[in-house]
Amino acid sequence: MSSRISRAAALVTAAALLTTPALVAAPASAATDPRISFRDLGVPEQEQFPGRTATVTVTLPVPTGLTPTALRGTLQVPAAYSRGVMEVVQDNRVLGRATVESGQNRGDIPVTLPLDGIDVTGDGATVQLRTTLDPVDETWCHDPLDTVTSVLRDASVSYDGTTRPPATLAEALPPVLGSLTVTVPAQPDTSVTAAALETTTAVAAMYRSQAPEIRVVERDRAGATAADGTGVQDAALTRRIDIPGDNGHGITLEHPGTPEATVVLHGTGEDLLDQARLLISGDPDTGLTGLLDSTDAHARDIPVELSPRAETLADLGATALTATGTGSAQVVLDIGQGEFGRLAGSVKLHLSGSVSPLPADAPGELTVAVNGTVVDRTTTTGDSTLAAGVLDREVDIPADLLTRYNSVTLTFSGSGAQGCGTTAPLTLRVDPETTVTSTDADDPTRLTHGFQALPAALLPEVDVILTDGDATDVDRAARILSGFQSTTGARVRPVPVAPQDAGSTRDSGRPLLVVDADGDGGDLTTGEALPVTFTDGVLTAGGLQAETSTDLGVLQTRWDHDRHRMSVIAGSTGSPELLDQLIDDLDRATDTGRGTGWADLRGTAVVSQDDGGVHEIGVPDDRPAPAADPADSSTRSGNATLVAVVAAVVVAALLVAVGVAVRRRRP
Repeated sequence: MSSRISRAAALVTAAALLTTPALVAAPASAATDPRISFRDLGVPEQEQFPGRTATVTVTLPVPTGLTPTALRGTLQVPAAYSRGVMEVVQDNRVLGRATVESGQNRGDIPVTLPLDGIDVTGDGATVQLRTTLDPVDETWCHDPLDTVTSVLRDASVSYDGTTRPPATLAEALPPVLGSLTVTVPAQPDTSVTAAALETTTAVAAMYRSQAPEIRVVERDRAGATAADGTGVQDAALTRRIDIPGDNGHGITLEHPGTPEATVVLHGTGEDLLDQARLLISGDPDTGLTGLLDSTDAHARDIPVELSPRAETLADLGATALTATGTGSAQVVLDIGQGEFGRLAGSVKLHLSGSVSPLPADAPGELTVAVNGTVVDRTTTTGDSTLAAGVLDREVDIPADLLTRYNSVTLTFSGSGAQGCGTTAPLTLRVDPETTVTSTDADDPTRLTHGFQALPAALLPEVDVILTDGDATDVDRAARILSGFQSTTGARVRPVPVAPQDAGSTRDSGRPLLVVDADGDGGDLTTGEALPVTFTDGVLTAGGLQAETSTDLGVLQTRWDHDRHRMSVIAGSTGSPELLDQLIDDLDRATDTGRGTGWADLRGTAVVSQDDGGVHEIGVPDDRPAPAADPADSSTRSGNATLVAVVAAVVVAALLVAVGVAVRRRRP
């Protein structure tokens, strides 16, 4: 029997957890012969194959009890090609092959690749996908086709076998995770809150490519399921961790090997936090991966690690570092601010690798561009090392060019006449050991202001204040931190602080997250004016004001120049359900890839109202500022007045218009 495992079917719905009385937990059901999408496996949803022949390396997670049997998907073939083959290869063995015939399918060709004899090592299997395509007209020069790209879409893996729940602590964290539920007392103390946030952010970092749903719930409601049966779970794709805050010690696996298997973290204070760090440690000497047959363990002083000032491209996850082309070759490095482990002020690349040696009468040129701006240019005549085919160059990236996500494009091009079939191809290879060195920034740059500075501005540790402090508040903090954590592998380390001790955070030097769901906790942070405020019936957003009675939930940022730190404030106009709705919308967009998700936020605040939808405030305009126009100020004044009038009727109009007005006013 074959059944497609979707994350929706693997999760207990949020509405059930928040509104349904405690019920008897439904046993988690195992899946037989499942088919799991690339997205749920954490594999890129679209794999690109440039040129007539291309190879892509893919690592397929393999849940316990399963064996991969087939890879399926749709190959989109450009019109330049008519036929060919697609193969899956492992250790130079062809495991499966599919014929590619464009025919009448407009280039969208279903492919099924058997995985017979695939070798599974540990929790996964690494294979190469290879395409070999023929052009429509064999008399064409093939060189222009080297950049034409085929795309594999909607890919999935079929497995044989039946999933099974964890039998030992070594299986506490599975290769594929659909959801994690962490249970805490209704009113957890600071140590339980710390352990819950430490666990959820670590799991979000470990499984960021799979985007599992992560929730913190009250222990008495942990067994709640939706009445319509949507609470059915697959034991291999879900995990439950209980943090009771008891007087015990160590970690135990209760009900091992059954659908009710639960990891329990015992203890209080620093000892409990150590248990959480043991659970999520990937070190085989100090983590659970080394406990092959154990159902209990004790922490052994797990240290907090800080990101180094210098890291290699391999450390940052860059893999596709070689390119070949006629006339030019190009390698693109994607480097996120969050990967630095800090808010970076400037970045230096020490590039190492090789290029194709060129004759003296046909010199080559190497350019380095950051987000489209060329920051370095050299030729083989001006650099003897490059002329010899060796890439060894230091490049400074100015702080004002850095954004939340950065694209560094290296292009090596040759001069002289280019002839089809007569010009030797050029190759550019960047060594994975190329180092990236970053410095600390005291203030965000113009392009890393607001959400664009996150998660970097929350690293490595962030103070967390929960004005209510109950299990629901812990869940809100966990989801917000996990949302930003899902965009980087550098760990966000939460440090809970009691509301009465809020003053101590001003001297800690750490950034701050405040969860004030009711909006009545007062102003616990200092710094710039908040982007969104609501006082005495007057809503201020992005500098514009309007009288309104419509409630909203808001997540916003504030920079404190005096203390050089970022604050993130989650609140509402007395309607915590709207804050929850906002977090739901951000989670849903992140999970589905549609709409505004955590990685897409660019402004200084994001709000949600009764009628739904996510609206950003203070989104920067990266375009050059237009020349001053005397009529422009009157136009803006008229827009503001119109906005205020409309907003008195419906606040959504204000929020949309404010987003436009702020973008127009910002340089």
